[in-house]
Amino acid sequence: MRLNQDFVMAVETIIYLGKKKDANYLQTGEIAKTLKFSVGYLQKVIQTLGRCGIVECKRGRIGGIRIGRRVVTLLDVWEATSGSLDFTDPPVAMMNKPVKAFADALRAITVYKKK
Repeated sequence: MRLNQDFVMAVETIIYLGKKKDANYLQTGEIAKTLKFSVGYLQKVIQTLGRCGIVECKRGRIGGIRIGRRVVTLLDVWEATSGSLDFTDPPVAMMNKPVKAFADALRAITVYKKK
């Protein structure tokens, strides 16, 4: 299975932010350099995470990003980067059970939990 690049970058970014003990904002450039990501592409992924409330973004010289939730699951990141896991349009009844199982599995894995 090949995962969406946005999803992979988002998960790695959340894990990186979670390892930082303080709640200060981190510069996108620092994160991109450490994780070996393109700054421009990471900014696109961060904007997506920001729209969903997973990260908080602050502009300016002392700005950056930080995690905006107490708990972030893989399902949260999947839905932010890859869309909803819903097969109702068009209806594919035989996919409901496997998709629900996949969503439940993603929901069960916590990427970040505030201590």
